[in-house]
Amino acid sequence: MIDKAVILAAGQGNRIARASQTPKPFLSLDGTPDGPCFIDWHIEQLAAIGVREIFLVGNQVTSKRPFKGPRGCRVHWILNPTEDLTTSGSGHSFWFALHSEHEILDGHARVVMMDADILYEAGVLHALGAPSRDGRSRTLVCGDYKESNEEVMVFGKDNRALTHGKGLLDTSAGKSLLPGMSCYGEATGMVLWEPGDHGLVRAATDWCIKYSTAKARSEHEDITQRMMLADRVSPSVFHELMFMECDSPEEYAVLTGDFFPKLRANQN
Repeated sequence: MIDKAVILAAGQGNRIARASQTPKPFLSLDGTPDGPCFIDWHIEQLAAIGVREIFLVGNQVTSKRPFKGPRGCRVHWILNPTEDLTTSGSGHSFWFALHSEHEILDGHARVVMMDADILYEAGVLHALGAPSRDGRSRTLVCGDYKESNEEVMVFGKDNRALTHGKGLLDTSAGKSLLPGMSCYGEATGMVLWEPGDHGLVRAATDWCIKYSTAKARSEHEDITQRMMLADRVSPSVFHELMFMECDSPEEYAVLTGDFFPKLRANQN
């Protein structure tokens, strides 16, 4: 079971801006003016598996749009007040969420941290929310992947996720950059924080914003990397489930014209 979700929806979506001036979290999934958007989908799917509270972290434009959850699920907006969003990463948005009045990491709830620009079938959430066998938090990984240096891949050994990043499959130097580690698959932008890790997640987030090289530009992947270094993340790998990240106009065209219609048909 998953109790709470933090959806990081404050980014500008510069790469997809050529397709629409609509903020990316509000883009129609079927391409019609009144069609459901990414946020609608997340609320629907998360509420359906029993999530009680959803926190949307938005900017000064996106956070003004109201959303209501189904009965039993409350939806809250949290503002990332940064005026120049080029100086604020998704990790910074998560920091604002943790420093809000909501006490999201309370040491009791299982909390998902996730990107807003992803689309998935219900089975993906069930895979992430399955009971933990080792007590570690988990990063959700798509095990069906093409070898690419353009996507964030997750690596580790002994069912422990130890690092992630782009370009780490490169063996052009004649040897691996990560000797002794295996590639579990492609990161999905979804991480489940177990209650026992909440204090460390807060500390890792504060460290990224205060001490890391990126500081406020930190992404949520930077927080996950600190938790990996603390040996507190396991991979949750799924296969043959529908999942897509949408970053570009070309991907948005595939999403509206092919992926979402198939996803809807599969869900019904």
